[in-house]
Amino acid sequence: MGNKISIKSLFTTLFLCVSLVFMAGNVFAESAAELKAQLKAMQKQMQAMQSTMQAMQNKINELEGQAAVKPSGAKAGAPSVWSKYNIKLYGKVKMDVNYDTAQFKKYNDFVGAVAAGPNHKNDSTDFNPRDTRFGFIASHAYGDWLAKGRFEIDFYGDNNGDNLIPRMRLGYIDLSNKSGTSIRVGQDWIPVATLNPSTIDFGILTAAGNLWWRVPQVTVRQKFGNIEVMGSLMKHRRTDTANEDRMPWVLARVGLNGGILGEGNMFAIGGGYRHADYGKNSSKKTDRWLIAGELKYNIGLFLLKGELWTGKGLGRNFLRYDLDMADDGSPASAYGGWADLTYRMTDRLSLTGGYGFDNPNNGDIKTMDYDGANPDRRFTKNEQYYLNAWYALSNPLKVGVEWIHIETERHQEVNTGNRYTASLMYVF
Repeated sequence: MGNKISIKSLFTTLFLCVSLVFMAGNVFAESAAELKAQLKAMQKQMQAMQSTMQAMQNKINELEGQAAVKPSGAKAGAPSVWSKYNIKLYGKVKMDVNYDTAQFKKYNDFVGAVAAGPNHKNDSTDFNPRDTRFGFIASHAYGDWLAKGRFEIDFYGDNNGDNLIPRMRLGYIDLSNKSGTSIRVGQDWIPVATLNPSTIDFGILTAAGNLWWRVPQVTVRQKFGNIEVMGSLMKHRRTDTANEDRMPWVLARVGLNGGILGEGNMFAIGGGYRHADYGKNSSKKTDRWLIAGELKYNIGLFLLKGELWTGKGLGRNFLRYDLDMADDGSPASAYGGWADLTYRMTDRLSLTGGYGFDNPNNGDIKTMDYDGANPDRRFTKNEQYYLNAWYALSNPLKVGVEWIHIETERHQEVNTGNRYTASLMYVF
């Protein structure tokens, strides 16, 4: 093939010819105003021809298998991920300063149960930035489906000194379509007992009535108007290949969102079953089950939320470590719940008060260190009372204060403690 003539060179030659003809035909204009008008007309013609030239050059490059010509100053290459997908970044920076009147062990900077034994009254302070988190959501249309990927980290988990290691909170793929069907695969919040209390403390009533955790799962949802039906297979990640831990939790939930309850309100009933154990080599299987109800209801400036649940063998998948098994090796029975009321005084100020409790069967929890269990996380009853307030200094910047009172019963022994928190949070 011979040398190619570019669109730019053709345009330049053409433009010069047109300009000479145009100027020759108007050199005898009668006034300066007429010359200015003719010059503006020429500039408009030039801009239009430049646009046409750019489109033609891009088409030639596309046909020749080349990348489209980019605007001046841009680098050639594959399209940016920002232009390929709809991406949203979000997160928060949070610092909690805590004063504790007792020891709250084994829960990594958030309260659960008061430590066991007579030496639990040691007080201390904690400067905790670990609830800082970051996440992104990417999505794109895929036929009749909307595909979405989500990833989120925070700084809880194992660490050495101040070298805080990020951990994955959420990591899932979600597929949904206009028919109301959605499929979620990956690590997400447990799909039953889905509400969380409005505490400043990261623990959100851990071991005090709130069932929660983020667990790998395959969850399918179908909406029928204001009613949503859910089915899920959920299982804590395997941590030891010697564990004979096979069957996942099989979960279901039916929820009413809005409708006769009113916009923004929700009521749901869910539950699950599992026939499995966590033992090694020759572990026996046990029947585990759960029934849970949840409610969210707005009353003017007030928001009421709460859950009630009962079940057997509820352990690590619901953040109830060491509470799932009785002393005789059978699943331990328990019931619990929580409720809180938030008063939105102004656009900037909100106040919340609440209570939660976890009440295992006393006959099942006879020994606090049963089968290697941590005695600080095993109890016959645990309660939390809390009051807090958030004030928005600006739209993303908030300051909060909170008081939490914890009472942990281990048969005749009842240990108590308080946590006082001041928090500063920047949400983006």
